[in-house]
Amino acid sequence: MNCLKYRDLFSAYLEGELSPAAKKELEAHLESCPACAHLFRITAQLGKEIQNMPEVEPPAELMARLYQIPQMAASRQKKVKASFSWKFWLSPGWQPVLATLTVILVLMSFIFFTTPGKAVKKSAALELHRGYSQAQKLLVRTGLVKDKLDGYRENFLASLEAKNIMKSK
Repeated sequence: MNCLKYRDLFSAYLEGELSPAAKKELEAHLESCPACAHLFRITAQLGKEIQNMPEVEPPAELMARLYQIPQMAASRQKKVKASFSWKFWLSPGWQPVLATLTVILVLMSFIFFTTPGKAVKKSAALELHRGYSQAQKLLVRTGLVKDKLDGYRENFLASLEAKNIMKSK
C-alpha cells in the first residue's frame, strides 16, 4: 500500500474537495490501514481545534512595523542602485564573464611569464615579422609593376611625338 498517497488526500477529504470515487478509495484504505486511520483522526481533531481557536488581533505597533517593510525595501533598493558594490559584480549574470576573464588572464600569465610562454611569444613575433616582410615584398612588387607601366607610357608618348601624331605643348 502507498500510504503517502492517501495521507496527501486527508486535507482535501476534510474540506470536501474529493471526488466520490477518490473519497470511497480513501475510506476503504482507512478501514484497512490502522496507522493511516489513527493519523486521519488526529488530523481531523486538529482541524476542529484550529477552527475553535479565537482570533487574536495583533498589536498596533506590530502592524505599523509590518506596513513599513515595503517602504524600507524600496529605500534599500535606491541605496543599492546608487552605489556600485561587490554584490553587483558577483551576481549570477556576471559570473560567466568573470570566469572567462580569469581564464584569459591565467593563459596570458603563462604566455608572458613562463619559459615555454616566452618561446610562444618569440614564435608569434617571428610570424608577425614574416607577415610584415611578405607585405613589404608585395608592396615592392607592385611598385615595380607601376614603374614598368610608367616606362611603357613614356616610351609610347615619345614614339607618338616622334611620328608627329601628338604635338607636345
